[in-house]
Amino acid sequence: MLYTMNPLNTNSVKKLVLKNTLKTHYSVSALIDLIVKQIKEIPDYLKLKQDIELILMICTMIETICTDSEVSIDKLEAIRGVYNQVFEMTTDDHILLVNIVNFLHQNKAFVYKKGAFSTARKVLSWIAKVVVNLGINSASNNIA
Repeated sequence: MLYTMNPLNTNSVKKLVLKNTLKTHYSVSALIDLIVKQIKEIPDYLKLKQDIELILMICTMIETICTDSEVSIDKLEAIRGVYNQVFEMTTDDHILLVNIVNFLHQNKAFVYKKGAFSTARKVLSWIAKVVVNLGINSASNNIA
């Protein structure tokens, strides 16, 4: 018995709408690819593996891009993903990278922007909805 396969009709396949973890995964991958491409344009970039300026540049790029993004991204994992694609990393290299990023953050070389502002905005939005709903409910109770 022979099985024949009909060719796929790609015209009927619509662009996939990514949600939740797929959207986050796609966003992180795109972010990492973008930064890796820019790092590889630097001459002799392999010599800069433990350079604080390179790490600070990557942190700043991630913060700048993530500020405008609607997706919540683990920035430290994004930095590690960039380094994994650009350099050969050992366990000690990963520990050193995390320590440098934490040092830069603690000394305010860069600031985590998205997480705090996003969370605060969500909380304020929720409070505003509750206040509006309470105002509507109390107004309707006064009318009745």
